[in-house]
Amino acid sequence: MNEPDNTHPAGDLGDQEFLEWVMRYQDGTLTFAEVRQFSEMLQNDPAKKTQFRRIQLRTATLHDLFRMDAFSRSGMLLDDQRDSDPAKRTPRRTLLRDAFRPAILGWTGVISLSLLLVCGLSFWNRIHSPKPGASVVAPLMAESSVLLVEENRATFFGSKVLVAGQNVPLHQDYLLNTGMIKLRFPSGATAIVEAPSIFRVNSEDSLVLNTGGCSVHAPPGAEGFEVLTPMTKVVDRGTRFYVNVQDTSETEVHVIEGAADLYAINRVEEGTDKSSTAQPPLGDSAALRLVDGEAVQLGGFVADSGERTVFNPARYRGQLPDRLISYEATSTVDGMADELTSLTVQRRGHIQTYAVEDLVPIEVLAFGGSSEPEANGYLCGSRKRPSRPENWLEDRTLSTGLINFGGQESPLEQLPLREDGTLDVALCPPGLGIRFRTPVVNHPGPDVVLFEIQSFVNLAEGDPFHVYPVSPREDLRPFTVRKYDLTLNSSGIRQVAPLWSHRFPEPMWSLDELRDRDAPVIVDVGRMHFHVIAAGIDLSDLGYAQGEAVSELFIQHASPDLKVKVDPVFIAGLPPLNREDFPEPNPADSH
Repeated sequence: MNEPDNTHPAGDLGDQEFLEWVMRYQDGTLTFAEVRQFSEMLQNDPAKKTQFRRIQLRTATLHDLFRMDAFSRSGMLLDDQRDSDPAKRTPRRTLLRDAFRPAILGWTGVISLSLLLVCGLSFWNRIHSPKPGASVVAPLMAESSVLLVEENRATFFGSKVLVAGQNVPLHQDYLLNTGMIKLRFPSGATAIVEAPSIFRVNSEDSLVLNTGGCSVHAPPGAEGFEVLTPMTKVVDRGTRFYVNVQDTSETEVHVIEGAADLYAINRVEEGTDKSSTAQPPLGDSAALRLVDGEAVQLGGFVADSGERTVFNPARYRGQLPDRLISYEATSTVDGMADELTSLTVQRRGHIQTYAVEDLVPIEVLAFGGSSEPEANGYLCGSRKRPSRPENWLEDRTLSTGLINFGGQESPLEQLPLREDGTLDVALCPPGLGIRFRTPVVNHPGPDVVLFEIQSFVNLAEGDPFHVYPVSPREDLRPFTVRKYDLTLNSSGIRQVAPLWSHRFPEPMWSLDELRDRDAPVIVDVGRMHFHVIAAGIDLSDLGYAQGEAVSELFIQHASPDLKVKVDPVFIAGLPPLNREDFPEPNPADSH
């Protein structure tokens, strides 16, 4: 838990400042760095994100009205305005009033008036003095039945952001910056898009991929699903296939099983009319049929008809990775997260929800801080701590924990062990030692979960940490977690109830010291708006074989910055998988 030296410059903006940022975004006067900063601010503030979307819709409507006025003054009247009777024409003032009636009713005072005036003046100026190369038409989003069903560490560049469970509007370009998402179309076809990608949903049964990678599964009944790229149109004939588009528009298509038809899109040759970016697709007679195990490359110095290339089935992704997907918690009277109640994970390709009672609890064996006193304290929770400090990590409360223990950037070569192979607590290095109440069995996907509290001024993907096997075996190894499954950019994470940090003027070397000494400084850190993020740990990453049982683990912080330390508030093991309940996934989905 780290407090910032200064606040984020775009954070906690007042209403007027926020409107100024929006106007600068619409006018294109934000620098590249400011665009990223503005995007982060919107992702971190759901209320401002919602307000921003409303502003975009209102200003687009206003622009269309001004464009209507410009057309009418130049003699290009719309059909519904071609009436010789002036009394039957709708005054532009009335159109403006009706278009913005919801905004006037829903927003208050100065904000509403400022927004209306600034948006109007901004778009009026842009119509009469358009910037070179800038589009003056702001497209409206069209509804669709295409659903974003899953995401994994997905972040988007710019203001257009999607979250799991949301319908994806048509004809909107999305810039997937990191991670991956899974889209489901009404026909049953699914598409997994991997970052970095630029894509849009073109219709209820077609996807445009401008750059990046996409894996498609079209089950029976979804035949005819299309993926459009700058170089080709791929039409499903009942199959699984993978499409990759380079920044140069070079395209590869790999058919994993079934068949797909490719229709080349002719490129504009040198010296020809370049006002059109592409010719229409060739007719059905020109289709190239690919069947399972075949691949083709188009673009670059390859002819438009394409050429065969090396088939690589490993590029196809039939599902998102096994991971921790979400969690649920009780709420305080203020709506803050209190106690964990359940979590949802994907293991062996199947999604399972566990009640907190089904998880394997831990007991804390060892705790040690770094050589220097920790300014942010070693305990977080209520103002009054329990007589046994480790209770704050062993309970289900998401606002209590043992935090800021020691570590280093590179993992240790070995841990001090007793003759029976367990952790030697007396010789334990700085860090956190835990034992599961019952051994945790290694299965595909996450086997252990760690929840930590994180503020938006800290690393969005979570504080890195090392996980060590407690064993003398040479085939086992430490593993470093650098990206959490649920980050500050994930939807569904919860803000925790107000908490206090307990701070000591000297290092704490052991649990005994934490029990025996009272913290002279107890600080209310609720103002930091801590949220709960989480990581799943696969014991296979430590070298354990499938089916092996693990009793103890050791954890250290892993950042080179000594101010960045992991702050766990809950750690537990997952129960064993039942093979009958979780059959092996389709081999095509295992990539």
